[in-house]
Amino acid sequence: MLSGVLMLSVLTVTSLTPAETESRKTSSKEICKTRCSCEERENILNINCENKGFTTVTLFQAPPNKISQLFLNGNFLSRLGANEFVNYGNVTSLHLGNNGLQEIRTGAFNGLRFLKRLHLNNNNLEVIKEDSFAGLESLEYLQADYNYISAIEPGALSRLNKLKVLILNDNLLLSLPPNIFRFVLLTHLDLRGNRLKNLPFAGVLEHIGGIMEIQLEENPWNCTCDLIALKSWLDTITVFVGDIVCETPFRLHGKDITQLIKQDLCPRRNAGERVHPPL
Repeated sequence: MLSGVLMLSVLTVTSLTPAETESRKTSSKEICKTRCSCEERENILNINCENKGFTTVTLFQAPPNKISQLFLNGNFLSRLGANEFVNYGNVTSLHLGNNGLQEIRTGAFNGLRFLKRLHLNNNNLEVIKEDSFAGLESLEYLQADYNYISAIEPGALSRLNKLKVLILNDNLLLSLPPNIFRFVLLTHLDLRGNRLKNLPFAGVLEHIGGIMEIQLEENPWNCTCDLIALKSWLDTITVFVGDIVCETPFRLHGKDITQLIKQDLCPRRNAGERVHPPL
């Protein structure tokens, strides 16, 4: 019972003073000596904590002064509380796949100032909130595929100015918010297997001009006039693009958008053509 109370109190902390942080470190147990296996390769410490039954990691700390990769796949981290990783300041790669993760609370990633890669794949996330990734200004690679993400709040990526790779395939996205990529310089974007019918140029495509790879397959594209902006944008870039196959309208079902012309997407009646009433 005492350990459960302690764990709850840790999860409800919203901010720590430097003295409190230092006190926690001295009272925490080094994770390599107590729960996980650790191996150093090429000056990087791999901390393997896969399938260890963790419900929180705040009671442990990473070895000090060691650049580390932390593998927490297959645990029970269903909710990340504030300051969950405050004892892991030297971690550059964090793997949280297959945890049943449902919620990332404000400040969950406080202290991870050097984190470059974050893996959230195969979880139960439904929304990426504006403050989900607060404190991750060094992040370059974000993987959140195979979740249930149906919405991304407009400012969710605004502080991730170094983000290059964004993997969101196999989610439930119907659309992307305006200006979602305004402050990032993406080189790789994976949106396969969502529910996208259209991607507008204004506010979305206009901000990913430096893209090197974009994957858009397996979405129910609605090949009408609204898709002309996407078609025109694709015609101007020379990067790898997966197949974009029309779902609707029926006359274009199964057609690859790259093989269509503007008239196919938005047919216009000839100026001289007149419609006669039925006799």
